[in-house]
Amino acid sequence: MPQLSDRRHLLPGAAAFAGAFLVALLGLRAGADEPPAPPSGPVELQLLGVNDFHGHLEPPQPGLGGAAWLAAHLGRAAGSHPGRTITVHAGDMVGASPLVSSHFHDEPAIEATNRMGFDVGTIGNHELDEGGAELMRLLRGGRRTDGPRAHASDPSWGGVRYPYVAANTIERATGNPILPPYAVVERQGVRVGFIGVTTEETPGWLLPEHRRPYVFTDISDAVNRWTAELRSRGIEAIVVLAHSGAFRKGATAAGEIVAETAEMDDAVDVVVAGHTHSRLNLAVHGKLVVESEAYGTGYDRVTMTVDRTTGDVVAKSALLPATVHSGIAPDAAIERFVAGYAERVASIEERVVGHREGPLDSHGLGRLAAHAQRELAGADVAFVNPGNTRRPRLDAGPVTYAEAFLVHAYEHPVVRMRMRGRDVLAVMDQRKGVRLFASGLDAVEPGRTYTVAVNGVLAAAERFTAFDRGWDRSVAGTDLEALVAWLSRRRSAARG
Repeated sequence: MPQLSDRRHLLPGAAAFAGAFLVALLGLRAGADEPPAPPSGPVELQLLGVNDFHGHLEPPQPGLGGAAWLAAHLGRAAGSHPGRTITVHAGDMVGASPLVSSHFHDEPAIEATNRMGFDVGTIGNHELDEGGAELMRLLRGGRRTDGPRAHASDPSWGGVRYPYVAANTIERATGNPILPPYAVVERQGVRVGFIGVTTEETPGWLLPEHRRPYVFTDISDAVNRWTAELRSRGIEAIVVLAHSGAFRKGATAAGEIVAETAEMDDAVDVVVAGHTHSRLNLAVHGKLVVESEAYGTGYDRVTMTVDRTTGDVVAKSALLPATVHSGIAPDAAIERFVAGYAERVASIEERVVGHREGPLDSHGLGRLAAHAQRELAGADVAFVNPGNTRRPRLDAGPVTYAEAFLVHAYEHPVVRMRMRGRDVLAVMDQRKGVRLFASGLDAVEPGRTYTVAVNGVLAAAERFTAFDRGWDRSVAGTDLEALVAWLSRRRSAARG
């Protein structure tokens, strides 16, 4: 009988997605009428995990990462366990991506995972950056026909060629998961169940129109529900692909995935985490939790010893190797694949849009973004949330379009509205630990009316209810347009 998730089934487009959906949900297995008796005794399986790739097809820093090197590392690791390796990811493989992927609607990033031979993946919050319809198109195949740069979509785009699972992302209208909640992969006579979940904080990262159709339920509740079904089917080796993370605090870690893992059924063996771009390798209530930072700079290498008679995982451990370039050659086919897209987008990326006299750290970039959005909207005041700026710093010297794009890779709308001064001041009081970058707050008077610029996500954030009292709303452009215009004007002024 073939493995449930076989990386060699390369059906095109919608047919591949539909097949993967059905197989993932139902665990259908085809084969001879009288299969041979399953092997017995322990077997060592290997789980290779990636999280938060964010379309970084090219190395995010010298000597580290990049799809060609990630593929080479995964391939070399798989070679140590031939026929006993399962390759998975924990979401945010796309979204907030560099231009080499995002310009083409992240189709290159998904195709790279196809070519690397991933077996199962889940969605993160960024897979929904452009809404559920675009996510389904990206997974199922078909050319994009709406929105900016629709022409850059591949006319023959075939979609993903392995199952995506999502147990706690629920369609509000139907009450059903938007994707199969789990998939089953078989290796060496052992069936391993994979349940996909994403952070309950996902709505806070999405524009209102993109989050409105969905409910993001409790992570451990969803895991426990589908764990029970997997066990009822005789599957005892259970892995959670969780786009949810934590942060290290000395020898321990704290965060959503640690708390949720503690509440998961004891039958769960491993949690492949993500979202926080952290480095985790720890035990939580007997479960192994791993996370390998972000951007393809590392991966999880989990060893699971499984009793083939009972199906139970009897031992597990993990390493978190870095995808260094030294000592390994890049995967030549993936390298050529990436180079083709890089060549197509080079003229856009390399265009110089401004010049910085000195470097800016993340705090300086946040303040610059607020000034730029205030100027774009012709507003009195502007607010920017830290999560809206992705790049950690901007170096001195010429600033290319590619560098500016990485600051505002979401291309969120800048909303212009009118607000009472007391409500502008109330925004600052409602921060609740969230640092906001602001421009124009020096002399706000409670009784006056002001024009305010704010990105679309922040404008609808639940904790900032003061924005709900704004009126005369309009869209002034995007945050990226604001930054590029700001840099360009100052470059022109310096030349003049």
